[in-house]
Amino acid sequence: MDVMEVALRTLRSHAYGFLATAAGSGPGLRLVQHLKVDDDATVWIGTSPRSRKAREIASAPRVAYAVEDRTNFAYATVLAAAVVVTEIHLRRSLWEPGLSAFFPDGPDGDDFVLLRLASVEVEVMSFADGVHPHPYGLKAAVAKVRVPKTDL
Repeated sequence: MDVMEVALRTLRSHAYGFLATAAGSGPGLRLVQHLKVDDDATVWIGTSPRSRKAREIASAPRVAYAVEDRTNFAYATVLAAAVVVTEIHLRRSLWEPGLSAFFPDGPDGDDFVLLRLASVEVEVMSFADGVHPHPYGLKAAVAKVRVPKTDL
């Protein structure tokens, strides 16, 4: 089984994960919902430009994002270069109606931006897919991803 295929399936089938940032006095970790996962494992997250995660990414763009698939005894972690994205056409294209509870002005409002996590490396373990060392070791499989995109 291809590592990237398992990673993408794991990420896409679990909308919530943990975003880890590093800035200020130490690491920050919070549960977030991602809006989309591209074929190159770029992860898109909606947030407020005034959020702690947006501020931390602006000063220290290296992040990690991880999801767990408990049913398949699996996880996928994306190590990424993150950036805050303000382009209105991207905000509109990734907008979901459920976000209105948090961002009442919608995708055009001043309180909604995107975080683009451009994947550099993806780490996966999935016992259901046989993506693990034998016999049942604890070392994950890793896939290197091309250099992150600089254009939107």
